[in-house]
Amino acid sequence: MHQPPDIQASLRLSMVCALCVLASTVSAVAGDVTFTFTQRETFAGSPSILTIVVRDADKIGEPSFPTVTGVDFETQPGRQTMSSMQFINGKSSSTNTTAITVMLTPSAVGIFQIPPVTIVVDGVKHASSPTSISSVVSTTGDLLSAHVIGTTTRVWIGQPIPVTLRILVKPFRSDEYQVTLKEGDMWRFIDGDRSEFGPFSTSLKEMAQRGQHPLGREELIDGHAFLAYDISATISPASTGTPDFSEIRIAWNYPVRLAASRGFFGRNELEVAATKPIATSATSIGIDVRPLPTEGQPSSFRGAVGSFAVASSAKPLTAAVGDPITLTLIVTDLAKADSLGSLAPPALDTPAIAADFRMPSAPLAGIIDGHQKSFTQTIRPTHTGVKQIPAIEFAWFDPTLGGYRTASTKPIDLTVVASEHIATDAIIAKSAGTTPAPSGFTATSEGLVANAVPTLAMMDDQSRSIGMALTVGALSLPPLVCGGIVLLQRRRERRRGDIALSRCIGASRTAMRRIASGDIAGALTGYLADRLNRTSGTLTRGEARRALVDADAPIYLQERVDALLRSAERAQFGSATPQDDVKDEHANALAEARSCVTEMEGLSWTTAREVRAP
Repeated sequence: MHQPPDIQASLRLSMVCALCVLASTVSAVAGDVTFTFTQRETFAGSPSILTIVVRDADKIGEPSFPTVTGVDFETQPGRQTMSSMQFINGKSSSTNTTAITVMLTPSAVGIFQIPPVTIVVDGVKHASSPTSISSVVSTTGDLLSAHVIGTTTRVWIGQPIPVTLRILVKPFRSDEYQVTLKEGDMWRFIDGDRSEFGPFSTSLKEMAQRGQHPLGREELIDGHAFLAYDISATISPASTGTPDFSEIRIAWNYPVRLAASRGFFGRNELEVAATKPIATSATSIGIDVRPLPTEGQPSSFRGAVGSFAVASSAKPLTAAVGDPITLTLIVTDLAKADSLGSLAPPALDTPAIAADFRMPSAPLAGIIDGHQKSFTQTIRPTHTGVKQIPAIEFAWFDPTLGGYRTASTKPIDLTVVASEHIATDAIIAKSAGTTPAPSGFTATSEGLVANAVPTLAMMDDQSRSIGMALTVGALSLPPLVCGGIVLLQRRRERRRGDIALSRCIGASRTAMRRIASGDIAGALTGYLADRLNRTSGTLTRGEARRALVDADAPIYLQERVDALLRSAERAQFGSATPQDDVKDEHANALAEARSCVTEMEGLSWTTAREVRAP
């Protein structure tokens, strides 16, 4: 459980002081255990502290806690230890002291009876005396408040506006010591674990990375002095009316008491000895969100509010039917209002685009770079009559003018050619002379030896040689078997710990399974990804060709794999093949894919991985 910084500091100081006093006691008894409760009166959610001090013990167990409804027991990690040595009349004595801290946190208001807490030290069980702790409600009162203030009073829904989170906290003043904590000291007691800063979290994290915190200044409100901390952010209201900032919650461990202590150099120092938890939710001041008008709203409007420009580009500009074309749309925030986070892409599902192109239905995920947001989509022409990518309209509401505006990209000229029909037998055929014709054998039932020309040596009595071979084999078999088992086990352990090696070894088997399921493109690109230790499903057709080049694949194999991948792409977007030919072509393509995988097994994949290594 995270503890406030003042509680942690007081815990450390209390333990160090207790250890110093106990260590200086010469008449200490071996294995002595002391239980000390502090802060018997606390607030709901804030801990009472039990310190267990053990002196001169060899074996110290873990504390054992009773079950108390409404109270949580937790041992703080780490034990404070101290060793000391004294010389009296020429004799030396040493003392070892260990302190264990236990937090008792009540979850409700009331008085709680605490049965003994026990601990075993050097085999002896020690127990604390029964006691009680009480908790009360911590009231914030006028100590803490938070407000979100806008730069303008009336804004449009979705309009980015700069806002400020202003935290007001009353500085703690000790009448006993006539001391008032300053802004830096007070900020130390904000409880980050219980606080929620919403859109202001980013600013706080950036300041924390620079070792800074919001600067506080003193303000006089209704005759009372407060410390004001301002944190800036930009928001885009998603609903009309007064924005609800109740999810922003500020929690503070407010100081209630100071105590004097002896510093390291013997000087008197003051520290916060006790706190109480307080919290408040943020409210909105002077922000009224208006709805966007419905009159004159363009059909292409997707909720953008501000001032924008839009542009597009595409590549390649020459493609066959079914080939992918990468279309990029870039939206620029001219107002530089940091409004691109929730900006939706221009509409691409228009009749003009749907008539000539096919594209994935998944929503586009934009990439923000400065004040620009780019959206990338893959589109594929469906016929040779496609001459251009039509203009794409983008609409937004301009809060300065109080009306809607539109802009369009320029049409992009294209050249689309017909899909080349790939004959399967042409894909399967290799270049002339690449594979020598195998020599023929005479059919026989006697094995390959039957095809050999008989000689006199083959007709000799081989009994002596066979007997010697059996003797040697019998003596050599056990060590060979043991060695084989050891090598097999090492190989399995190596494969189990090396994912890349496992993928590489199983690449062919995985590809054959995919081919059996009919996924030719997935089998070929997946095989290459497994061999090169690339992320599955990320290789494009062009990258597959480059991988084969790196592996020193012959030209005919590169062309066969590329043709299969190209055919698989066009099968989804090109014109339909006559139904009578589909089954035969698909069966031939599956056979061709199996042949390609078999040939790729003999390539130099070690060389290819070295070429692509970063």
